[in-house]
Amino acid sequence: MSAPNSTDEAALAADTPVVSPQATPLVMQIVVRRDLMDVEKWGVGPLIAQGAHAATAVLYETRELPETQLYLADLPNMRKVVLQTLDAASLLKLSTLLSSANPPVPHHTWLEQPENIPTCIALAPNRREGAIKKALDKAKCRLWQG
Repeated sequence: MSAPNSTDEAALAADTPVVSPQATPLVMQIVVRRDLMDVEKWGVGPLIAQGAHAATAVLYETRELPETQLYLADLPNMRKVVLQTLDAASLLKLSTLLSSANPPVPHHTWLEQPENIPTCIALAPNRREGAIKKALDKAKCRLWQG
């Protein structure tokens, strides 16, 4: 076993998990219902707010997870991707797929109030594991197209 370097010592001293530089970068996926813009005629601002609500909620809910702590500890390198899904049914299908994965994928489904409308899902910071890719594909999630 090699002796720790100063970077390792600093991370350990700060009680921060050490990650190999070769590790896949952490990313947060934010999935928004496309029909809210195209059919329901929501504006861009309200849709951005939905993503912000969901992202904030999932970070708070997963604040104890090592991946979330690493993600928040490296603000300049945060990565997010905004995806679209067709409608409420496909968004709820995604939530079910993420919840039923083994292990379950941490995420937050934002429900707009007072209407109780599911608008968006934010996944906790992750390294794009197979279960996540599979769930996103099955729910027909694609990159957001303006």
